Amino acid sequence: MADYDKVIPSGQGGEIRVKIHGSKIHTGRFSKSWTVITNDPDNKRLTFKVAGVVKQVFAASGQLFMSGFHDESIKGAMVLENKLDTPIHITGWQWDDRAKESRIDKSVGVKLEEIEKGKKYRVTAWKKPDAAPEMYRGEIVLSTDFPSLPEKKIPVRLTISRDVEVHPHRVYLGEMVVPEGTSKSFDRQFRIIAARGDTLQVLGAEPDREDITVKIQEIQAGKVYKGTVRVRPPSKLGNYEGTIKIKTNYAGYEEITLFVSGRVRLDVSQQNKNVGSR
Repeated sequence: MADYDKVIPSGQGGEIRVKIHGSKIHTGRFSKSWTVITNDPDNKRLTFKVAGVVKQVFAASGQLFMSGFHDESIKGAMVLENKLDTPIHITGWQWDDRAKESRIDKSVGVKLEEIEKGKKYRVTAWKKPDAAPEMYRGEIVLSTDFPSLPEKKIPVRLTISRDVEVHPHRVYLGEMVVPEGTSKSFDRQFRIIAARGDTLQVLGAEPDREDITVKIQEIQAGKVYKGTVRVRPPSKLGNYEGTIKIKTNYAGYEEITLFVSGRVRLDVSQQNKNVGSR
């Protein structure tokens, strides 16, 4: 990034201020250049270069990317090692704002330990017992006493899987254009997958609306089923909402709710065309 004086008075000097983001450059020596364009007829284009060395402050032993099933103990750990000769003390940590919005702060526990004073630290993360099955993302922000790096961010990802998954979990039909005074059907597909085990049986599907029908076909015995949702909405403008109760033999997943949504828009163009042709 560069900032500069746009106008330099006659006989005076100006400044170009350049900031290099070391986190976006590989460690080691670097060289960058930029061009300055002026209205000086003898120096219309000037090229400047900046060179230096990017030093790695912390080396991480791994990543805090964790995954597993909802009934398992999911845990991850990493060690941060200070690669400089100067001691760096990590004074605390907190979740970033985005992590709080995604509720990862309520679903993931964190512990910070000092292994070697000013040199090595261990960060441990784990799934909390009441965490719901889904994917959580966020960053742990470590505070340090090193002026050149007051904060160190650690990405965290936790994926909690269900034994039985429905993809997508909501059937979205989008905008359904229906000719006024008539009807039209719209189809969408979904899959039911047994993430572990091969004894899944889909026993039936019960829509809560008469204008929704469901057909389910076994694709892989005890593992994968394909479903087709057919919606024939009424010729009435507005939002469309419905649910389908999927019945299975799988313990803990005897009834899975699949949501159906969309919006009906009336197509009056055909009616206007018919009127105009009379």
